[in-house]
Amino acid sequence: MSSSELSNLLITLTLASSFLIIIGRRLDSVIKAAVVQGIVLAIFTAVRGWSTGMHEMYVAAVLTLLVKAGLIPYILNRVARLVDTGWGIKSYVNTKMSLVICVALVIVAYSVTGDMLASGSAVFARALPAALAMMLIGLFIMTTRKRAITQVVGLLVIENGVFMAGVGATNGMPAVIELGVFLDALAGVFIMAILAFRIKRAFATINTENLRSLRG
Repeated sequence: MSSSELSNLLITLTLASSFLIIIGRRLDSVIKAAVVQGIVLAIFTAVRGWSTGMHEMYVAAVLTLLVKAGLIPYILNRVARLVDTGWGIKSYVNTKMSLVICVALVIVAYSVTGDMLASGSAVFARALPAALAMMLIGLFIMTTRKRAITQVVGLLVIENGVFMAGVGATNGMPAVIELGVFLDALAGVFIMAILAFRIKRAFATINTENLRSLRG
C-alpha cells in the first residue's frame, strides 16, 4: 500500500469515527470514540510526515496522540465523574435522524469542495472535504447535544477537522501554529471542566436545556 492510499484510508477512518460519536448512547462510549479519532488522526499525521519528509509532523503526531487521545479524554472522564450527572446522552435530535443529517452534511461538504479538488493531489482530494464534513458534524453535535461535556466533544471534532485540513490539504502547518492549536484546544477543555464543576455545584445540573430556563 502506497503512502497516498494509506493516507486516504486514514482520512476515511477519521471521518467514520465522527459517526461513532453520533451513534454513542453513553458518554463513555462517546469519549472512547473521540479517543479513536485522536489516534487515527495521529497516525495520519505521522504518515504525512513520512510521505512529505517533514520531520516536525512527527512531533505534531506525538502531540496529537498525547493531547487528543490522552489528556483531553482523561479530563472529560474526570469531569463526568465529578459532576455525576449520569452517563446517558441527551439530545434534541434522535440517533436515526442525527445519522441522516450527518450523512447529508458529508454530501454537502464534498459538493462544496468539488471545484477545488481537480488541481490537487489524491490526499488533498480526500482530506479537504472530509475535514469540512468533520467541522460540520462537530457543529451539529455542539448544537444538538444538551450536556456541556458532549458539546465539548463536538468542539474537539471541529478542531480535529481543522487540523486534518492543515495536515492533509497542505504540507502541514508551521510548528508554532500547530502548538497554538493544541494549547487552544487544551485551554478550552480546562475552562469547560472548571465551569461544568462550578455550574453543577451551583445549579445541580449541567444540562444546557435546564440552564436556559434561568434566563430572565
